[in-house]
Amino acid sequence: MKTRKGFLKSGCRAVVLLLLLAVAAGCTKKEEVAPTPEPTKEATPEPTKTPTPEPTKEATPEPTKAAAVDAWFDFGKGNNMENIEIETFCPSAYQTNRIDVMYGKMVKTSYYSTTCEKNRNVIVLLPQGYTEDKEYPVLYVLHGIFGDEKSMIGDGNSGLRITVGNMMAEGIAKDMILVFPYMYASKTQDVCTAIDADNIAAYDNFVNDLTNDLMPFLKENYSVAEGRENTAIIGFSMGGRESLAIGFLRPDLFGYVGAIAPAPGLTPGKDWATTHPGQFAEDELKFAEDVESPYVLMICCGDKDSVVGTFPQSYHTILSRNEVNHLWWIVPGSDHGDPAITSGIYNFCKAIFKAE
Repeated sequence: MKTRKGFLKSGCRAVVLLLLLAVAAGCTKKEEVAPTPEPTKEATPEPTKTPTPEPTKEATPEPTKAAAVDAWFDFGKGNNMENIEIETFCPSAYQTNRIDVMYGKMVKTSYYSTTCEKNRNVIVLLPQGYTEDKEYPVLYVLHGIFGDEKSMIGDGNSGLRITVGNMMAEGIAKDMILVFPYMYASKTQDVCTAIDADNIAAYDNFVNDLTNDLMPFLKENYSVAEGRENTAIIGFSMGGRESLAIGFLRPDLFGYVGAIAPAPGLTPGKDWATTHPGQFAEDELKFAEDVESPYVLMICCGDKDSVVGTFPQSYHTILSRNEVNHLWWIVPGSDHGDPAITSGIYNFCKAIFKAE
């Protein structure tokens, strides 16, 4: 029989043993802790990019063509121009410098004028491929008041040289020599100084310088085709007035006559600048019965022209009253310049040098 002391001693051992077993169990059995998952990152969707559509380019419509009935006035006399198609505007394709087109040579020269008793400047524009082996028709282009031989030719990127060059390259216009004269024909002055009777008389005198001096100079120095069927004249503003006057004075020399916004003074009238006695009385602005009228006679003007106003319209009215066959149209939105100038040049050059 164990003593009380022995019992206690063995009981203590048992307790200690149980405690050790418990600690051992705790050390060998680890509580499994579920790993905390990394927070899921929801993929932020890329913002959907709705493609921005290219801005739709509305096709620019080609300029409308003036109906023949609005442009052609036939009184059963002289040459018939009914089949000439008038387009209100010059297409843009003909108005800019193009890399696929070779433009003709521009010659700056001078000639002696017996009319003015001095040397006079002129620019001669030869067609691409010009050769002395071929004869070319000639178009004379007249500038406006205070202008000179450089005024109508353009800057090399646009203007008449480019427009007509593009037309010739595409066969829309015949190959031709273009001549840009200085129109102020005075013995005593070199430049126009005012809008008055004396200065305007120098412009009216150009017909003598042209026919007596410049045209013989061209014939002597360039390969030109002669005859009215090969000779044309067109002008702008004061040049338009003078081209009409020359056409009526010398229909034997000029078979094609054009005027763009022609200035006052072809017939008597008064404008904001002065009173014009007129180069012709209204009933004189016609061709004699025994004279052949031009193959082409055309006039155009802008509907907003604040410089020459209604004078071009009045010339059309007078020609109609005098039963002179001609073409007439108005260029919408044009003041005294473009698009009336390019419209006139384009339509004129399409029509000239095609007489049989």
